[in-house]
Amino acid sequence: MQRALRLTTALVSVVAALTIANPLSASATNTGPSTDGVIVWSTRAADGSEHLLIARADGSHQHDLTKPATDTKDSDAQISPNGRWIVYQHDQGDSETIHLVRPDGRGDHVVDVGCVNPCKAAAGPTWLSNERIAFTLVSGLSNPNNGESIALYTARIDGRNVRRLSEPSSDGVYEEQYLRAAPDHRYLTFLRRRIADETAALFRVAPDGTELRQLTPYSLRVDVNDLSTARRGPTKDLLVFESGGRGDPTKPFVDLGTVPATCRSLSDCTSKIRWLTDNAATGRRNGNPQWSPRGTSLVFTDRASGAEPNVEIWTMRYPESTRRKISTSPNFDYRATWGPAAYGLGPR
Repeated sequence: MQRALRLTTALVSVVAALTIANPLSASATNTGPSTDGVIVWSTRAADGSEHLLIARADGSHQHDLTKPATDTKDSDAQISPNGRWIVYQHDQGDSETIHLVRPDGRGDHVVDVGCVNPCKAAAGPTWLSNERIAFTLVSGLSNPNNGESIALYTARIDGRNVRRLSEPSSDGVYEEQYLRAAPDHRYLTFLRRRIADETAALFRVAPDGTELRQLTPYSLRVDVNDLSTARRGPTKDLLVFESGGRGDPTKPFVDLGTVPATCRSLSDCTSKIRWLTDNAATGRRNGNPQWSPRGTSLVFTDRASGAEPNVEIWTMRYPESTRRKISTSPNFDYRATWGPAAYGLGPR
């Protein structure tokens, strides 16, 4: 049996009080991806630096969200449930911090979550509510032979009230990332990477730390994933994920798949995995999937092969195959996120 993710009593009250705003009404046609909201992604310049771009969900009005800068990488952006803030990871030199910025580029600032020695990095932020974020802290352990602590934490958006979510005994054994809250707050999902063999699986857990349930086999080596915010319909409680080689590290292709967070056992979950792409024969790489605000469509990356430098952002209506290209540059574009456009704050 896997170790339970121990949530503090304080976190239980926080999760119970989460108030994720209802996304904007969908305006997509029945034959194409949704065009509601905004999409934010990272683009890599020739010098290796990365900054964020933002566009409307139909691909129009693309422009810089963060400023390009040498030796700087902005990535892993996530839009708040009400669309008023974008949280992202900001890497500059040896520093990895969490930032907030408005959708119009104003108010960019670091969120001080108290990452000081032996803490090395704050990374992979996600939203639990409009007022609270989750993230991973990377810290050295007292015994360096035991590796590092790569654990989930949560805090208010001003950096206060930091709480650890991961069980202390996971240090040096697991890396835990990408915490998501179900729209009705009945459960949380997260990615657990097993350090010993570098495999990874998705898990579900109740807000009080009980009912830990493995949703995908470790051998599938899932990575970037997202939990649908739909409150009804075919994508309710549905996790979308990427898997390199469907678990075979010698295979160059990357596929997108789904698994319901409501399955009752690992065998049940495994039987309910559905693949959205089938790239084994071509070596194509589709990754970084994220749901649209109402869970009707997906945004993801498309790359012809691992050697192709041009990676594009596309959207797709679920479960249809109708797609729309979003990015327009020849650069390496990746890690897109899709959220509502707050009134007066979206791209102009």
